[in-house]
Amino acid sequence: MLRTLGIVAALAFGLGTVAQAQEGLVINGEKITSSELLAAAKKEGKIVHFGAYPQDAMEVVHKAFTADTGIETEYVRMSTAPLFQRILTEAQAGSLAADIVHISDIVMIDELVSKGVLAAPYKVTSFDALPAKLKDTEGRWYSFINAIYTPAINTARIKEADTPKSWADLLSPKYAGQMGVVNIDGGAAFAAYTFLREKVSPTYWADLAARKPRIYQSVAPLTTDLARGDLGVAVGSPEPFLLQVQAGAPLKLLFMPEGTPSFPVPGGITATAKHPNAAKVFLDWVTSKRGGDAVAAALAYGINPQSANPTVPGITYPKPSELWSPDLDKWRAENVSARDEWRKLFGK
Repeated sequence: MLRTLGIVAALAFGLGTVAQAQEGLVINGEKITSSELLAAAKKEGKIVHFGAYPQDAMEVVHKAFTADTGIETEYVRMSTAPLFQRILTEAQAGSLAADIVHISDIVMIDELVSKGVLAAPYKVTSFDALPAKLKDTEGRWYSFINAIYTPAINTARIKEADTPKSWADLLSPKYAGQMGVVNIDGGAAFAAYTFLREKVSPTYWADLAARKPRIYQSVAPLTTDLARGDLGVAVGSPEPFLLQVQAGAPLKLLFMPEGTPSFPVPGGITATAKHPNAAKVFLDWVTSKRGGDAVAAALAYGINPQSANPTVPGITYPKPSELWSPDLDKWRAENVSARDEWRKLFGK
């Protein structure tokens, strides 16, 4: 699905007017980066990118970047917690190969900054136009991907009349034993659970725990069980759900009236980047409208306010104004106590 969507998007994408002359990289009238930086980046030839966003989705973004700049990419994908440990371990050993790193937990990003891993601040071309809450004030990190969490059902197991119409509906006893969710360890899940308690009901976690949902370590096995009908309802990221739809699974994505939780996936340039100029061009590009449109083709929201929304035939994604984003300072302050409370409620 993502590759298909990426190709569709790339067709519209490739129609842009690209100029790489004295004025630098300019696409459809938007200045992306300077000619001097682009020339230096092309000499380096590539970037090495470590990240937590799904491989297929980042492939869409990277292909668009290479098409626009001629700079190649190498991507290493792991889930946030093990990737964070790998980045720290390799940085301490002096062997970190990544030029760009991103993960889905702002507390871990703060630690990468404090430990000197993300110590190459760079203010991108569009810096002043980007939302303050989605960037570091000095340019050490940018949330250039903003993903969402939402429910999906297996329509072979959940009949049309029983389809949940709201987040509150998921607490109905009729879904007891049919629902799966991921644990709170990842930043994405933490944002989603915070949304449910703040925007739907202050007792949402306790009420949900009373329905005894199955708890998963990650979205991948959750999606597999939903696709084969072991679950009727699951809450997770749309991308793996849509991949299962493409493979023929009877899944239906739902967007609820209370809103859709969005979570930042921040990243920046490492202090040990071997391709620092190419990394800067990547940040200039991915934070531009042009780069944000590529992120939308990968089914997430870019950081640039002028970028397009994700588009999937037959599915209407929420407008950016309909997304709920966590208060990052509150996330920093409460993440430990909130996770402890969640584990106690769910017996994990």
